[in-house]
Amino acid sequence: MAYRDFREFLKALEQKGLLRHVSAEVDKNWEISAVVRWIYQGYAERNRFAVRFDNVKGYSIPVVVGAIGGSYRTYAVALGIDPDKPRPEVMAAIRARWAKAVDRPVKPEHVNSGPCQENVLKGGEVNLHRFPAPVWTPEKDGNSRQGLGFLTAPCHITRDPDTGAYNMGTYRSMLREKPNEFGINFSFGSHIQNHVKKNDARGLPTEVATVLGAVPPVALASATRVAEDADELAVAGGLQESPLEMVKCQTLDLEVPATAEIVLEGIIRPQRERPYELEGPFGEVTGYQGCASYSPVSEIRCITFRNNPVYQAFVSQMPPSESSKIRHIGMEALCLKRIKDEGVAGITDINMIETAQSRFVIASIRKENNSDPRRVADAIFQVLQPRAGKIVVVTDDDVDIYDLDNIIWAITFRTALTPERNGIKFLEGLSATALDYSAAPSLRAELENRARGLSWPGTGVFIDATRPYTPYPVVALPPVRYLEQARNEWSKYDLPKLEREELPRAILVEDRNLAEGKATADLLPCT
Repeated sequence: MAYRDFREFLKALEQKGLLRHVSAEVDKNWEISAVVRWIYQGYAERNRFAVRFDNVKGYSIPVVVGAIGGSYRTYAVALGIDPDKPRPEVMAAIRARWAKAVDRPVKPEHVNSGPCQENVLKGGEVNLHRFPAPVWTPEKDGNSRQGLGFLTAPCHITRDPDTGAYNMGTYRSMLREKPNEFGINFSFGSHIQNHVKKNDARGLPTEVATVLGAVPPVALASATRVAEDADELAVAGGLQESPLEMVKCQTLDLEVPATAEIVLEGIIRPQRERPYELEGPFGEVTGYQGCASYSPVSEIRCITFRNNPVYQAFVSQMPPSESSKIRHIGMEALCLKRIKDEGVAGITDINMIETAQSRFVIASIRKENNSDPRRVADAIFQVLQPRAGKIVVVTDDDVDIYDLDNIIWAITFRTALTPERNGIKFLEGLSATALDYSAAPSLRAELENRARGLSWPGTGVFIDATRPYTPYPVVALPPVRYLEQARNEWSKYDLPKLEREELPRAILVEDRNLAEGKATADLLPCT
């Protein structure tokens, strides 16, 4: 389904019990970040929820955090998918939607007006400080001591000056003392950087429309690294299965989602006209403070916003966080699709562990021969490099790759580590993943390397956690029928409600593994 706007999506979250209101007054300079951090640290993922802070000290605008990346369940609601089905079904539906959106993007359509322009501020009225941008890592983030936060959920829209093609990306953006500008820390090699470089070569400014609070597929497409030639706005249309309605900006030759809550219309001047300025540090998705770097400044010419706007923010910092959740689910879907499109058979599922995103990948396969795990791991590294991909674990498909205990069990008791057989391999010649300080020889060297836009050489790790031979012993679990009966009659035991009612995957596929000779119950001594 397609939501009319961000507000309709919030209502859908609330109906599912996935949005809670905080009516107490909160301080944006520390309190919002502290409360939201407890949401991510204090609850199991399935039970996490979005928060709307209705009473932000000194502001009349509410702040919503965790709406999209609160959990896989909020992510599902963002795409109109039922979040209450078993997790494997929910994830399969999300991945199918992503695959369809990439294969069959839906081009945006122009409309003459939209609620995003109900209010228009130009000239001396432009003031970004009127919006309650939270400080996310107090006393550590750049400009945090001045009470200036970061835009963490911005969708920056630009156009290629050669082709006119649209691009959209989400990059942290630091507010500055001047109320009409902010820094944009775009990634090296990103589309927006390429657009800026092309315009710089011509001595021209780059127009940038920064959107906050659009329909969810806009944020999902903006924050996920899609193919180089993809139009993220059309991919967003594919995700919602209908065209995005776009309206022309007031001062730029760009179009933006018509129902967005807030739009900032700005320009980046050529570098020789306005040299790049320091942006950061910032609490990043890797769990460390991302270093400051020289970045372009967007000078805001116009602000448009809806009546009674809602300010949307992503929480980043130490994972798990909203940023890590959004990134890893989208990358899982696209990585799995690309591997299958390239003809790599046997892979059944993929999980990029939330706390490490695309740096730590678990893949499950239907192994037919001993070369399959390495072949799948190589394909994953090929898709993720050069900016991601550090550790890849490949398991059999009877392993629940969403259950850390099950993953560790498989690594421990299926990864062969003997003089004759070593299930752990090191892959040389890779690039170290972005924001991974462990790859640098020193912090000083990392700061210097980042200033030059360079990465360090890296080594990948491949762990083969599949059965090293067949047949392998059956798992030590009661048969399915006994587990089902006990679960169905749980109330008679007078015990607390089960938090998880899914049957263990290992026992669900055991009959198949027995039939295929991959497992055996014959454990009597050979004579």
